[in-house]
Amino acid sequence: MDVKEKVFQLIKYCGGYEGHSFMMDERNEDGFNIVLPQEKEIREKISGLKFILLTGEAGDGKTRLLRNLEDVLKKHEFQVCMDFSAIKDNDKKDIIEKIQELEKGKSEGKYIVAANIGIFTKMVLRYCPELLEKLKAGRDDMLIVNFERRNLAADKDLFQDVAASFLAFDRNSDCGEIDCPWRGNCVYKKNLIDLTDKGMEGLRILCDAVYLTGGHITFRELLSLISYMVTFGQSCEMRKKEQEQDKFRYYQIFDIEDDPRMQKFCSLDPAKARTRNANRQYASREECIIEKRRNFFEKEIDAEERYTLLYADYLTEFHSALKMINSKPPYFFSTMDTSNENLVKLKLGLSKITRAGNTNLKMTVADTPSIFDGSIQTEFDISSDIETIWKRYDLDLRNRNNGISAAGQENRFFLCYVYLEGEELQEKSMLIDYPLFRFLLMAADDYYMNRNGISIEEYAVNTFYRKVLHSMPDAYRKAHIRFDETKRKDFINFSLELKQQNSILFESSTKVMIEKEAEA
Repeated sequence: MDVKEKVFQLIKYCGGYEGHSFMMDERNEDGFNIVLPQEKEIREKISGLKFILLTGEAGDGKTRLLRNLEDVLKKHEFQVCMDFSAIKDNDKKDIIEKIQELEKGKSEGKYIVAANIGIFTKMVLRYCPELLEKLKAGRDDMLIVNFERRNLAADKDLFQDVAASFLAFDRNSDCGEIDCPWRGNCVYKKNLIDLTDKGMEGLRILCDAVYLTGGHITFRELLSLISYMVTFGQSCEMRKKEQEQDKFRYYQIFDIEDDPRMQKFCSLDPAKARTRNANRQYASREECIIEKRRNFFEKEIDAEERYTLLYADYLTEFHSALKMINSKPPYFFSTMDTSNENLVKLKLGLSKITRAGNTNLKMTVADTPSIFDGSIQTEFDISSDIETIWKRYDLDLRNRNNGISAAGQENRFFLCYVYLEGEELQEKSMLIDYPLFRFLLMAADDYYMNRNGISIEEYAVNTFYRKVLHSMPDAYRKAHIRFDETKRKDFINFSLELKQQNSILFESSTKVMIEKEAEA
């Protein structure tokens, strides 16, 4: 197809067309259809499956996937629920009860359900609460595909195949618009060619950055983003009236903030990022903005450096930590032995916000019992060599031979305290996502210090350590008990060091002494 035909096709994916009920049929007629991993997985496993649950937001591609699978679902006699959220409550109850019968082995039926995960979970808890845990446990004949955890930018080759196929057009064609004022200098054609040839990796990393910082990009949003980058939502007739074309170059996409779906991309605008070339002089503010945006997409640099050009603090460090934890088994690393500089720095940030002014790698948690009137304060030293680990988010240590889930790369990980309760391995975990990672690295760099020694409850740092102390008394190395001498004259300060339990995962232990402080 020529440029004009391509622009007409792309315009349909911009904001003004999202509400069209026939949008999916339009897309199918466009001939654009890439087989994504979720479809491939279902086709490969279909003969052994009895129940498939597709969850995600509107635009994630659930309906499209069901249409693509129509032949194989019919062959294997699956009953299809296209939209669980849209059916009546009695019908929802009926489907859930059928799934429960299937799970118990009392039914020979086969079902595939597309649903919003919140609505599906709510109905399961209402009618068959025990079914939820059984579905989470995982079975070979049941498959849950959660599109909300999908990162479209994780697979570089697949992402580029999707984008290149969507942008494909005849580069040698002439649109035939003889009276167009931009004939021979068509910005649409420039965008189509330059985005494909120069900007593809930048586009992928932009989408990956949204995922890393906690956002979710639906398949529809990805196609809308690409369409906006080429057309800016303007048809050929609208563009003919424009006096300036440079503001419609694909790397200027960050100026489109009026469409809600574009805001998650605009918030990462490279023009807002601190420049590494402080000596560079610009003729104008506009020149600086254009160069920063163009460099993000077109500068020949490695992927890690490209993350630094986006407006997101510590994004490169977060990506590096995730890459280490997700890259190879065992997917867990001792906080003592890890040499990764970003995790060491993260640990330092934890130290600084759990104890005011303390710069070593010990943790001190204040936990004064509520029954006291303030005349006593108890502090616990959690030394750096207790059994804490950095752990992949979807790894279950209690079933270490079971491997990891098929969720793919995660944008979060855990700091875990691991201990034995009888013969069962248990853990207390603190979720490290991008906001918390950024907060802790800012603390490590002294951008922010909570000097009162108690972290902001939103980040649950002290809450995590209190859980550790309450669940396993020997998790802490030393307990300090301080009495306010102005209120309790008959007591003196003292401390007690307790023996640490043997290490579970790393086969090491620490011997400690019991001491009593000298009387002042």
